[in-house]
Amino acid sequence: MGLQGPKTAEWFERAKHALVNGVSSGWRHWGDDDTLVLARGDGAYVYDSDGKQYIDYHNGFGPVILGHGHPAVVEAVTKAVAAGTTFAFTQEREVSAAETVKAAVPWIEQLRFTNTGTEATMHALRLARGYTGRDIIVKFEGNYHGAHDYVLYSTPSSPVEALGSRFRPVPAPTTSGIPDGVVTVVRTLPYNDLEAAERLFADEGRRIAGVIVEPMLGNVMGIQPREGFLEGLRRLCDTYGSILIFDEVKTGFRIAVGGAAEAYGVIPDVACFAKALGNGVPVAAIGGRGPVLDGWRDGGIAQMGTYCGNGVAVAAAEATVGELLTGKPLARLERVGRALMEGTAKILADRGVDAFVLGKPGMFGFYFGESAPHDYRGTADHDADLYEKLTMAMIRRGVLPHPDALEPWFPNAALSDEDVATTLMVFEESLDEALGR
Repeated sequence: MGLQGPKTAEWFERAKHALVNGVSSGWRHWGDDDTLVLARGDGAYVYDSDGKQYIDYHNGFGPVILGHGHPAVVEAVTKAVAAGTTFAFTQEREVSAAETVKAAVPWIEQLRFTNTGTEATMHALRLARGYTGRDIIVKFEGNYHGAHDYVLYSTPSSPVEALGSRFRPVPAPTTSGIPDGVVTVVRTLPYNDLEAAERLFADEGRRIAGVIVEPMLGNVMGIQPREGFLEGLRRLCDTYGSILIFDEVKTGFRIAVGGAAEAYGVIPDVACFAKALGNGVPVAAIGGRGPVLDGWRDGGIAQMGTYCGNGVAVAAAEATVGELLTGKPLARLERVGRALMEGTAKILADRGVDAFVLGKPGMFGFYFGESAPHDYRGTADHDADLYEKLTMAMIRRGVLPHPDALEPWFPNAALSDEDVATTLMVFEESLDEALGR
């Protein structure tokens, strides 16, 4: 029996006639019987077309940090729509939103708004290349930086066996349709392997325009950086004149109000923000410091877009970040997220399941295996079948994580203590079902 009730199945049948595979993004298709069609969200919950309620730990892959339909965001967006949305000129709301982002992430000197995380990382890479006059970009295995060609190598969709040796990794394309020449300016490395980065810089450092890295892996279970890893990347970029780019599309505002710089104490040259920046409204930003920003100030390096800084997006960003600056939402995430991490870890230990809960309270994942992974390669022995059985059983019971273990859980600040207790009860029941007990 699939996840769809009769009305949800009816809506999905309509969707298949209007949308390719019934979805607008490939990751949303779970099969003809299990693909969900949602009607609305409210606080910590979403509801499908049959009215079934789910406690939401998917939250759109992380954007919804305050809760669905948060009053402050709804009010700000409503006012923005009534006042006109797109002018292709600087808006007052855009200025005040940028000031609010800078207050939250104080290392940022200036920024520009764009619309999606993919656009943000695309512009950041172009800025690094244009500023340095170099072509090569370094990325790390298991890091996902959006859907443009230069970053669709060795992502969480790539088989581990396709990555080559750790000493000389092979950039593994995630998709057909990337021109053959793109790979010549992309270098991939295992995450958390500073020695591999040092070897690469020793060979090609003066040709490397920039390093782009998720400070904490947003698509691989929430794996965190080892001590000294981010500091080592900062040192290498300083030594060789390369640009250090933090992809904070998922970590930004979620692991700390000030993002990875606050959480880990390392400051990049450029950072990309999206997702939690607008509590689910499409908005992104590229922030930077130092002379690299001259690449935009002085012209000659393209960054543009009709909808960049539109009224709805920046109104949502200002309202969301303003709420986060009160400290209350992340304090709530710390409390409920820690309770979930500790509670699920205890249940797994009590059942004798070899497993590790990874990440931080605002964004955490599960590895089912004997040794905690430190990079994407280390997840190869994860018991994906057991995790999928567990999570699908949870979804049937009304608790909604993503069934792919590589995707972390994303709690939002509207979760109640009762929601946490219900989640832990469902986790326990579903684990017993998955184990056949």
